[in-house]
Amino acid sequence: MVSMEGLTGRVILQGSPGYDEARLNYNGRFDKFPKLIVYCEVTQDVVNAILWARRHLIPFRVRSGGHSYEAFSLVEDGLIIDVSGLQKLQINKERGTAQVGAGFRMLPLYEALWNQRVTIPSGTCSSIGVSGITLGGGYGLLSRKLGMTCDSVLELDMVTAKGKIIRVNDRQHKSLFWACRGGGNGSFGVITSFTFRVDPIENVTRFKLTWDSADLKKVLRYWQTWAPHADTRLTSILLAPAQKQGDLRSSGVFVGSEQELRQIMRPLQDATHPKNVEFQSITWIEAARRFAGRPVKQDKFKNSSAYVYEPLSDVALDVLIHHLQTAPGPANVITLDPYGGAIKQIPPNETAFVHRNALFVIQFQSFWSKDAEATKNIQWIEKFRESMLPYTRGSVRNYSDAMIADWPTAYFGENLARLKKVKQMYDPENLFHFEQSIPK
Repeated sequence: MVSMEGLTGRVILQGSPGYDEARLNYNGRFDKFPKLIVYCEVTQDVVNAILWARRHLIPFRVRSGGHSYEAFSLVEDGLIIDVSGLQKLQINKERGTAQVGAGFRMLPLYEALWNQRVTIPSGTCSSIGVSGITLGGGYGLLSRKLGMTCDSVLELDMVTAKGKIIRVNDRQHKSLFWACRGGGNGSFGVITSFTFRVDPIENVTRFKLTWDSADLKKVLRYWQTWAPHADTRLTSILLAPAQKQGDLRSSGVFVGSEQELRQIMRPLQDATHPKNVEFQSITWIEAARRFAGRPVKQDKFKNSSAYVYEPLSDVALDVLIHHLQTAPGPANVITLDPYGGAIKQIPPNETAFVHRNALFVIQFQSFWSKDAEATKNIQWIEKFRESMLPYTRGSVRNYSDAMIADWPTAYFGENLARLKKVKQMYDPENLFHFEQSIPK
């Protein structure tokens, strides 16, 4: 038995009370058994955990929200450094900043920021960790107006591979600051806090449009030329279930009045004739709550993604529709997230997040409950993604997919070489590694 001497925080060993819950991953299709899990309560707990892992030569992973689609934040017979307890928050409304502990989850952070009527652009899932989404780029309902989550980062605090605490910004450790904004998930050190620029927020208008699934080609053909170029205050997400699994629908938010939004949405409505249209003026926090939905235990799933840089041709749309028509069911869907706006205003090499010029992202998603259904659902996702390769480019870092062979290029494109240099500078021993960490 390895000595626990030197570890601080709340330590849960394999076989001890609470272990089975502590080792769970958001994706239920993975079943990993780490040797121990350390819940860090202060930064020094992180330092001690890294030094302990170095001393005992035990592999480790860093976990915040535990939402890795491929369970990359867990490791068999190793140490999990869990930072979910780091939830210090300091808002300076005069300066327009907020220092946010790395353990915050998305909806609680939105709630806390809302008390001061400010926010950051980030994801919709209520329980996703702010660390993972930020370090991989970070997209959400306000990104077309305010940028990716990583674009709001002003500085961060990190514990390095040597156990040293450093402050990282555009003046200190500038290359590392560049890398952490889009390529920082678990590859360089453990982030313990972020300082974000926050933006004022009040009311928004929520909307929802629905069409029969048979209208997909007509709707997608128009949506892809409209949504990425629409008013930057508007985000219109398109969700297309597989055949006979529900209506095609678009939903999102507009940072402005209902009257304005109705005018902006008119071209889409005139071109596609939705069967149902809903508009509602509500507060931003109510919109965030609604899009987050109720907390649920996510069962087993396989997701992947692809960026679309040029509008899909009719041939490409036919390929897409064919796969939706041949889905194994009963829970297969694609989601299209529009880019443009503030995302595109920053050059692709200004941060590690490279896919600035994409029109939109396709998320391929499949869910099931019985283990016997896993293979056909996973194969459907992989064949779908591969069939779209002639019409797409790259993939989303935060939607990790272990089946993408050339994932470094897919995620990071032209920024990969620079990321490798930063890795050599700050972690030459490759202490921070996992299945898809930045290679040396």
